[in-house]
Amino acid sequence: MDKPWDTTPWPEEGNSGHDELFLAVGRALSNWELVESAIAGLFTIVTVGSYHAPTAPAIRAYSTVTSATNRIQMVRAALESWLYVWKDCPGGSNALNILKECGEWAARRNEIAHGIVDRLIDAPKNAWFLFPSFYNARKRQLGDRPAYRYTAANIDYYSDCFVTLHNRLNEVSSVLGEWHRIVASHKAAQEMG
Repeated sequence: MDKPWDTTPWPEEGNSGHDELFLAVGRALSNWELVESAIAGLFTIVTVGSYHAPTAPAIRAYSTVTSATNRIQMVRAALESWLYVWKDCPGGSNALNILKECGEWAARRNEIAHGIVDRLIDAPKNAWFLFPSFYNARKRQLGDRPAYRYTAANIDYYSDCFVTLHNRLNEVSSVLGEWHRIVASHKAAQEMG
């Protein structure tokens, strides 16, 4: 079965104008930023132990990594290390799986962010789509059709998936953070006497 991020639709009918597409692109990119914030929140939990540490060196370093893929790999490595220490933590494998999904969805986000809204002359009714630029050699080979063409409805679907991903990531971060808070305070109390 295909994963939703692997499905690249090829709609036959596009939008009648460009405004719907521009609105969908803006909404999707804003919703992806929610995913990015949730990834940063998970990183904060596993490196600092609390959401309340925006000046911690690890958080400042995290903000210098420029690619979503690299940030996801960085968080995955931190999480794997954290789970090595906190082996009994529930939700750890779930967090790793969600991070893997984030990496998969990043490709759709990149298509939305780097696509161009225009009419295709050979499309029915000169309809409007989001598709890769003619100069994007990875997504547009000479003589081949573009790797994707999206309507506002396609982009809105991805946007909704980004919100769901954000919510799932925040939920698993909360579970890990609360579990760690309880276990760490219990361990500290045992060490004190």
